Amino acid sequence: MMKTFIFRLMAWLVPLAFAVSCKSTKGVSSAADGQGMSWQKQPLTIDGNDSDWVRPLPGIESTEKLTYAMTNDGENLYVLISTKDPAEQNKILSGGMTVWINNQGEKTSDEAIGLGFPLDPHNNREKQLMAEARPQVYKDRSAKLDDADEYELYGFTRQEPIQHYNYGDSNKAGVEVRMNYNGSGDLVYEAKVPLKAVFPKANNAHYYAGRNIAVGIFIEGIPAPPGARGGGGGGGVSIGGGLGFGSFGSGSGVGISIGSGSLARIGGGGGKGQPYRPKKIWHVMTLDKAPARPF
Repeated sequence: MMKTFIFRLMAWLVPLAFAVSCKSTKGVSSAADGQGMSWQKQPLTIDGNDSDWVRPLPGIESTEKLTYAMTNDGENLYVLISTKDPAEQNKILSGGMTVWINNQGEKTSDEAIGLGFPLDPHNNREKQLMAEARPQVYKDRSAKLDDADEYELYGFTRQEPIQHYNYGDSNKAGVEVRMNYNGSGDLVYEAKVPLKAVFPKANNAHYYAGRNIAVGIFIEGIPAPPGARGGGGGGGVSIGGGLGFGSFGSGSGVGISIGSGSLARIGGGGGKGQPYRPKKIWHVMTLDKAPARPF
């Protein structure tokens, strides 16, 4: 009887695991691949000012109220991310954001290089201690641009898989990143990543043209206040981690953990829960080459 029950339970749980896994991909979106990439005639200045970019930006993520663009010249990849929405600005500054670059054109952070900025302040022990020591000051405090004072590089070298820097400091890879508000109140993120860092095995500048890359914009969710709809607390089922079963011996139990890694919340949320949910935006493009010179 026990074995029959367990086999029936497995027959029900395995399809559920796949269903939940499919639900978890709702946090991932892709723009129309192949759009938004063009040859950059003049090098862009990375200063958090978008006045030297062509408007309107071709990339649009409506649920996050973001616009973005990528462009390249013979040496660098340039990334611009912009939002006017105050809630989205606070989400980026409070939760953190990482831009991933996969040189195989695959929509995965595996084997990709990443630029983490802003960093998640909730993972910063020093800032946590400050907030705990002065709760009356930090309670319900919205993140400010001045709080974004550090950045990290991921996977640029095997010797140092994670490199930590203070905002404004230079790095060996030659990556540059800046964030600021423009005159219209948009929060503007600019980054420049040398193509030799994206393709470390390239032996000449002609190697880059025509190569496909995938750029991922990962925006972390912010911790929800207790009882907030779509956030932490309240009803719903939290499922995460893989699918596992206990042994089939007599008297043994069945351990269940279903998901694809991050928590998937079922039975709550909606539009009001958007600030509390992480978001992944992928865009695949082909690196452009310099236009032919007229005779």
